[in-house]
Amino acid sequence: MSIKIKKASGIIEDFNSQKLLESLIRSGAERENAEEVIEKVVSEITPYASTKRIFRLAHKYLRQFNRASVLRYSLKRALFRLGPSGYPFEKFFAELLRHYGYHADVNVIMEGQCVKHEIDVFAESEKEIILVECKYRNTAEGAPDVKTTLYVNSRFQDLKPVIKSRYPNKTFAGWLVTNTRFTSDALQYSRCIGLKVKSWRYPDNNSLEKMIEDKKLYPVTVMSTLNSAQIRRLIEHRVILMKDLAQMRAQDIQKLLSVKESKASILKQQADELCFCSDQT
Repeated sequence: MSIKIKKASGIIEDFNSQKLLESLIRSGAERENAEEVIEKVVSEITPYASTKRIFRLAHKYLRQFNRASVLRYSLKRALFRLGPSGYPFEKFFAELLRHYGYHADVNVIMEGQCVKHEIDVFAESEKEIILVECKYRNTAEGAPDVKTTLYVNSRFQDLKPVIKSRYPNKTFAGWLVTNTRFTSDALQYSRCIGLKVKSWRYPDNNSLEKMIEDKKLYPVTVMSTLNSAQIRRLIEHRVILMKDLAQMRAQDIQKLLSVKESKASILKQQADELCFCSDQT
């Protein structure tokens, strides 16, 4: 018998245990452990349980097997915790591009053919210039729609001749990136005009999620024990990725966050576990 669940958008659908299984395995859980987690989750959920409730139960039982897997499983919600403004997400995405071989700057002012523009992320490699417009959301609701793609594309078209003139030997691309999903109309329009968009699990072969997981570039917000003030302080000091935190000494973490020595040691241990375990999976 199927169990009806309620998504964050309010949509009612059947609970998909296979989808949850795949998500748990992607986080690094062994199949046997993931199947056991699902059994426990199913035994506790009631009809029309929210996806948030299901996530919390899966998170709770996964913790019993592997703390590093718990952190990875928290990735989607970790991206929501980069707020409340969009600036931390812009800095995070710039950091991703740096790990993919680009020199990246945030909030760059550029003069287009017609008007001046503020670019969220300006990225440059030996062969390419990328201008990135970031659309951050702190909930799954309010996905960027076709009006957003129309607006962003018009900005890129105004900037394209200037970029081509300034960097004649490099290719140019404009990217629209969000931490959630785009509406179907936004995706249809972007495919039609050739606008590159990147979101959670889109496109399949090069989504935001895949970009993070391929190089294990998890944000520090995967750690639920950090409060918003601590997250803000880390990002202000360019400690944006768990890899950045793993490279710090416990005493430096303690000083930066003004926490007890015991908590600093735990944060350091969690960062080490995630980074070292990720390198082995």
